[in-house]
Parts: sequence; C-alpha cells; structure tokens
Amino acid sequence: MAKELPVHHDLIGRELAIGDCVAFPGYNSLSIGTVVKLNPKMIGVINIKSKRAKAQLKYPDDLVKLDGPDVTFYLLKNTGST
Repeated sequence: MAKELPVHHDLIGRELAIGDCVAFPGYNSLSIGTVVKLNPKMIGVINIKSKRAKAQLKYPDDLVKLDGPDVTFYLLKNTGST
C-alpha cells in the first residue's frame, strides 16, 4: 500500500502539491521555486535559479502558491538552457 502524502496549505490557504510553483523567503530575498517533497511538518522546495539539486525545507506558512501566465513566462524565461 502506498504511503499517503500529508496535506499542506500555503499562507493564503490554498492546498500545495508536488510540482506547484511557489514564492518563498530565501537568503534575505524572495525566491521562486517548485515543491519537490511533502514531509509531515515541512515542504521541500528547490529554487528555480539554483544549480544545486538539494531542496530547502520550508514551513507551509512561509510559502505562497503562484499561478497564471506571468509565472509561466517567468519560468520559461529563467529555466531555459543558455
């Protein structure tokens, strides 16, 4: 039987899932990343500009889920190969 993933909600109250694009505080600035892991208490997030593959652990209340065409444009602009 597969292990059930915990249910987490962002600062606004929207449910978070693996693969969601989120804004989060990181290193004295606001960063944009994707959710890669859901733990019982915290969420693993990888910054989209980061070259390292290690996820940062953040509390759900530190995240805000991002949606819309502006996020799609930002992701296409900043994650493409150069």
